[in-house]
Amino acid sequence: MTMTHIAVVIFAAVFLILLAVFLIAYDRLARRNRRLRERMRNIVEQKEETPEKQYLILRDQSYSHIPFLDRLLSRFASARRLQEYIDQAGLPIRAGALILASLSLASVAGLGATLLTGSRFLGIVLVLVVVPLPFFWLTWRRAKRIDRFEELLPEAIDLTVNALKSGFSLESSLSLVAQEMPDPVGPEFAVTYEEQNLGVDFVQALDNMTRRVPSDDLRIMTTAISIQRRTGGNLAEILGLLARMIRERFLLRREMRIHTAQGRLSGAILILLPFVLAVMIQIMNKDYLKILFEDPVGMYLVVLVIILQAIGILTIRRIVRLRY
Repeated sequence: MTMTHIAVVIFAAVFLILLAVFLIAYDRLARRNRRLRERMRNIVEQKEETPEKQYLILRDQSYSHIPFLDRLLSRFASARRLQEYIDQAGLPIRAGALILASLSLASVAGLGATLLTGSRFLGIVLVLVVVPLPFFWLTWRRAKRIDRFEELLPEAIDLTVNALKSGFSLESSLSLVAQEMPDPVGPEFAVTYEEQNLGVDFVQALDNMTRRVPSDDLRIMTTAISIQRRTGGNLAEILGLLARMIRERFLLRREMRIHTAQGRLSGAILILLPFVLAVMIQIMNKDYLKILFEDPVGMYLVVLVIILQAIGILTIRRIVRLRY
């Protein structure tokens, strides 16, 4: 490989990485200002908003700061689901920035491997491996944030119960939870308090929080509060019982994860093993796997392996994913 090839790879890698970093940083700096401008514009215009539109006032609906990419992604429902996942993970980025980062990393990895080793197969394998990595990381980050929220939720409910017993209203209790609880509970309750303070119906504000944090425990809490506001009753006592139930559910989840840890680890090893072996074989003998891509039968076998691998991944997930 010549110095020109090395220079091209380095330039492409630096450019793509800097582009992704710029988009993420720009989105993080501009997100709060866009939200504030949208709120102020709706307040000045004094529009009659439906509950759904009130919820959308507090959300940035763009998928990218690049106009063309934003218009393109807005046509796909998968982009909307991806942006929901990003919001639920608590990340200040847009779906377009994540997609560009994934493609950039995969392109750099594939191009670098091809130029350094002279093997297209290794480049293709690295592209297939690297492309989903940011999305796997997003899924992991989202799950960790939801788990952390559910772990802190009983404490937030206990704080709400103590505030209600001290004479605070339920709305004021949300403000107290927002001030005292750490992330992610505090910021989410702060958004809910701000929504109802700006005129959104209180029950609708709670429903909006369940969209931002898709937790069964939170959904139970919001349902209990909604029923109590319609039928009456001792809300402090209801929430106290609910906090104890959520703690028991959380302990049960921890025990189930311990019992399924071996199955999840085995599944991860079985998923990664074919790719790792293919890379190692290609490094040791470049011509060993070449027939898979030169012979028509070999291509059918590769497609069959990918399909069977996907079926295996789904089967393992069904086995280790228990509902409680």
